[in-house]
Amino acid sequence: MKKIVVTLIAISALCACEPVVDNKEVGSILPESELQLDVHATTTGGNEIVMINNTPKVGSYWDYVTDVSVNQKDTVLLPFLGEQVITFTGFCDGGTVTTTRTVNITTIDHAVAAEWKLFAGSGEAGKTWVWDSSATDDIVYGTAGYLADSAPGWTVISAGEVDDATDEMLFDLNGGPNYTKKSADGSIIEKGSFKFNMSKKKDQDNGEPWSIGQLQIVGATVLSGHSAYDQEDIINTFDIIELTEDKLVLAYAADGSVAWDEATFWCFKKK
Repeated sequence: MKKIVVTLIAISALCACEPVVDNKEVGSILPESELQLDVHATTTGGNEIVMINNTPKVGSYWDYVTDVSVNQKDTVLLPFLGEQVITFTGFCDGGTVTTTRTVNITTIDHAVAAEWKLFAGSGEAGKTWVWDSSATDDIVYGTAGYLADSAPGWTVISAGEVDDATDEMLFDLNGGPNYTKKSADGSIIEKGSFKFNMSKKKDQDNGEPWSIGQLQIVGATVLSGHSAYDQEDIINTFDIIELTEDKLVLAYAADGSVAWDEATFWCFKKK
């Protein structure tokens, strides 16, 4: 028994002095110059872009402006004109390596979400929106029932009565989703960007559609972009009630509003 105890003590001492070590080395990070990437348009100046990572043993993460992809090869549609920067991050054994590729889009020759063109047109000039003086009784701004009405009908203001009656809103896709509010003489009042989410629809109590999506103006707002009952209440996110080639109707109600609560409405038309 004494011999066994001595042996166990010796083994314990050995283990304490010489711990087990995993000598497996962490892999290296591939230099950016060795990445084998192919990013190109399928047509000259077109907006359908192919992204290929041919680098062995390097995983992919593509940020292509409007979304991301983790595929080694992917084909995407970009809705913007001008130079677009696509960012690639490669996953190596030892970490990540990031680089960029640039494509120059001169024409939207592959169909993208229809709303891009409806808001901003398809050319470099973009699309200008003004108050819709052709609206019913010339009413372009005011209040009505949330989740119920589709135009102002309670508090009503005509196109000639709004403070910014001659101002304009320009949406364009030159390099990104740009938004510019301008006065009649062309001077810039506000600049920002825009984005939309057509999955954020709302229904009336009877299940009928009320809104078709949501528009957000980032860094600016629309003409008379405040709630009708409080000019200090600046609005940046709107329910889209109608969006066609020629007409744009927006609405807003405070968080927590229910059907028939007071909502503010805006009625615009294509210039």
